[in-house]
Amino acid sequence: MVIRFFRSSYHTRLFVLILIVLLFWLPEMFVPAGNKVVWKVVSLPNLLWLQQIVAMILFFFTALFINHVGSKHLLSGRNSYFAAFFFILAGSALGFLTQMSPYIFGVFFFALFYQKIFDLQNSTKIVTTAFDAGLSLGIVSLFYPPALFLLLFIWLALLTYQADEWRAYFTGIVGMLVPWFFILSGFFWFDKLPEVLQYFLQAFHFREIWLPFTRNLDVILFTLTALTTLTAVFSLLGKLSSFNIGLRQHSVVSLWGLVSCSLIVFLFAAPVQVLLLLSLPASLILGAFFSRIKRLRWANIFVLLWVLLIFLNHYLPLFHAA
Repeated sequence: MVIRFFRSSYHTRLFVLILIVLLFWLPEMFVPAGNKVVWKVVSLPNLLWLQQIVAMILFFFTALFINHVGSKHLLSGRNSYFAAFFFILAGSALGFLTQMSPYIFGVFFFALFYQKIFDLQNSTKIVTTAFDAGLSLGIVSLFYPPALFLLLFIWLALLTYQADEWRAYFTGIVGMLVPWFFILSGFFWFDKLPEVLQYFLQAFHFREIWLPFTRNLDVILFTLTALTTLTAVFSLLGKLSSFNIGLRQHSVVSLWGLVSCSLIVFLFAAPVQVLLLLSLPASLILGAFFSRIKRLRWANIFVLLWVLLIFLNHYLPLFHAA
């Protein structure tokens, strides 16, 4: 039912995706982090409701954009909404993800980065495409500096797509440094450079707390999402030999992206909201997995249970706060 529903791209699917985002993100207006109802007292002066609306809009457009990437390159089937659907589930599963944070903007540019990465396969101007990928990555790193290490992912993608233009490896670095050049120049002009450098260096401290969850449902949903993604990874690995060359390359790049992003997110210290960045490569893998699954009955039951648990995770705090 659910799997077959999102295999097509009719407008009704788009409306359902909008409804799911609203259901998962609206409770944050009433019970923000800390489970305190502040809607009537604080929201209007501090414009919390406006921040939440902006966050929802950015999140939804990121879902549509990564869905375009997955559908265009046939990872999740042509004209489907699988990647968008699973991005919404993975990116909304935990309560603290559905609130305004710098990573909302970072994940939007991360989707642009992924588009350029996949465009490397058939690009006639691979040097320019690599520069654009590096530029998008540089913007992501402004919100999450350890993302700079994903330069290695650009090189892995170039190797996977068998790019023989050595300048592409260099222009990726140049593109990545351009946003930092302008940012650092601006802060240097206003004599704020030491503060920015301190923030930059602190972002590379190693993580000390590996499970920063306070609610049992958060732990359950994180485990469920992680295990489902791992299942999708091993399933995709087992099917690589049956894919054509183009799809095989895209699948390998998707797997490298998930591994690279996971290492960076879990290795370096950052607020727990950084997990939102990880939901983007995970959505491509999950979309590829569920678009090729055969036992739809059990898959539908599992996905419906997943949606129900996310729904409970967002709405139970409302009753506790009341």
